[in-house]
Amino acid sequence: MWSEYTNVNQQVPWGTYINDLEQEASLVLNQEPYVALLDCMAVIRVSGEEAGTFLQGQVTCDVVKLGDQEAVLGAHCNAKGRAQATFICAKQGDDYLLVLPADQVESTVQALSKFAMFSKAEVTADTSLLVCAGSIDSTVASAFTLPELGTLGLVPGSAAGEFVSAVQGKGLPLVGDNAWVLGQITSGVVHITANQSEQWIPQEINYDLVNGVNFTKGCYKGQEIVARIHYRGQTKIRVFPMEITGSEQVKIGDKIVCDGSNGTILAVAKVSDRTLRVLSTLKTELSESENLQLEQIDGCEIRVLPLPYAIT
Repeated sequence: MWSEYTNVNQQVPWGTYINDLEQEASLVLNQEPYVALLDCMAVIRVSGEEAGTFLQGQVTCDVVKLGDQEAVLGAHCNAKGRAQATFICAKQGDDYLLVLPADQVESTVQALSKFAMFSKAEVTADTSLLVCAGSIDSTVASAFTLPELGTLGLVPGSAAGEFVSAVQGKGLPLVGDNAWVLGQITSGVVHITANQSEQWIPQEINYDLVNGVNFTKGCYKGQEIVARIHYRGQTKIRVFPMEITGSEQVKIGDKIVCDGSNGTILAVAKVSDRTLRVLSTLKTELSESENLQLEQIDGCEIRVLPLPYAIT
């Protein structure tokens, strides 16, 4: 964790921050450059002679076409096509690195390892690497870029201090988990946390719209169901960014209700006192409704924000 190597603050539930939370949020919303130090994300390493072919048969994205400094979003599904975990996949030498919410590492290592034993592949948590994101230009960071998410960096813990000094020397502001999550909400990118594991098919969290599902790569666990829903056009639920005004008492898993239907909040970030932004599932037909309410909190104003990509 960055807090073990640098002067990083923690505030539940928003995670790490370096400066005032609202100042960090304004940097993101104003699209100013920054570097985020992320304790909310961690790394799994898939290594071995058959690492690529093993992973290709497990996940929704195409990993074998990854080049240097490239990354792709993906999901690991159960047999029913529901996402056990989502991740950002990058290649480092012959190894594949999965960057995902820290609370998903242990269960994902266990889930993948059940199948890795039949291949020349090994799945391990890589605690030697720290995750960062943003305007990364450092010799000690391995940087990977994808259009849907921006630039992600991996820094050896032994070089954490050097990395932070280099960023500060360039005058770039440092931010923490909350600011980065806010940016992901704006981008419409979900990173499934443990309490939402195996609840959603990839299309319901928009992974088919952010290059997180490849429909031509061949078989993987859950592929038959994911493909059937895609080709039959049966996706009635999507994820939308929303702004909630009037409460800070909102958490992942809370419900947004409208006309007898429930949506589930999958990401939350603080913008300012009593103003939050979230990603929530919602029936597509309700995405323009003005009657959205939190299930357990009265008096909040909720408005759906635009996505940077089209719902198809």
